Amino acid sequence: MRFGMDFGGTNIKAGVFDEDSKPLNFVEKKLVEFSERGNLLENLINHAKSVIGNIQIKSGGLAIKGLINTETGVLENDIGAGQMLAGINLKKAFVDELGFTFAVENDARAYAWGEYKFGAGRGSKAMVCMTLGTGYGCALVADGKQYCGSDSSGGLLGGHISIDRNGPECSCGNKGCLEGYCSATALTKKVIESHSDISSSDEVLSEFFNRVKSGNEEYLKTFNQFIDDLSIGIVNAIHAYGPDTVVLGGGVMKSAEVILPPLIKIVHKRAWTVPKNKVQIKKSLLGNNAAAIGVAFLEN
Repeated sequence: MRFGMDFGGTNIKAGVFDEDSKPLNFVEKKLVEFSERGNLLENLINHAKSVIGNIQIKSGGLAIKGLINTETGVLENDIGAGQMLAGINLKKAFVDELGFTFAVENDARAYAWGEYKFGAGRGSKAMVCMTLGTGYGCALVADGKQYCGSDSSGGLLGGHISIDRNGPECSCGNKGCLEGYCSATALTKKVIESHSDISSSDEVLSEFFNRVKSGNEEYLKTFNQFIDDLSIGIVNAIHAYGPDTVVLGGGVMKSAEVILPPLIKIVHKRAWTVPKNKVQIKKSLLGNNAAAIGVAFLEN
């Protein structure tokens, strides 16, 4: 059995999985339940023990949204609650408490690895995975290996491709970042600003995409701009990495049936590939479990 925990920007997801990635136990809780009371690291470890129970675990891992030194297991940089773990050897802390082989990896890389091994990226020679969630994650798996580049940020910053040099300044220091237009956070903000009639909904994006399906021109304008922005980012990733598969995940892709048809059409029109239209653009198959599964199977 394998154990995986996904430390996201909003939620903590943890599960025990069999060798085919099927969850025996999977628990999702709000991050604030861990970060606002007591010691964050101790809370995470205790939660891991609770999820595992008496199950014998072969290996496990923690996926976290910051920049990780995968060799040492130290979180080098993060924002939000993750800052409380910066500089800590997370790998050692979990191994000491849990007693089995443990990996620590960036959540986008873990998500991509899960999709590559068990999800929409299976059989790909080169797969780019992008997650449209609280932020905009990106990772590359090529020839059966995760791409890490020369440092901990290698391959991860697809969300910080600039799609508008005159766009708003991003927290990373760049301007017009894709994350500022196409993450779930950014799209939700745009919908609320543009369509006050649905801003009070508990499920803003779900309501928005439902209205897009009705064909109302007011909502289609915002939707078409989102698709155009997203297509720019994906085409740039295709041109940079040369994948045969692009997997899209995250909260926004709950409405994949609305998003994918026009997106695929535009990407294939703009992407310069040989043969034309060869890149498959797919929705994540593992969804919420992808990063937890991926990090659980990093150690063999």
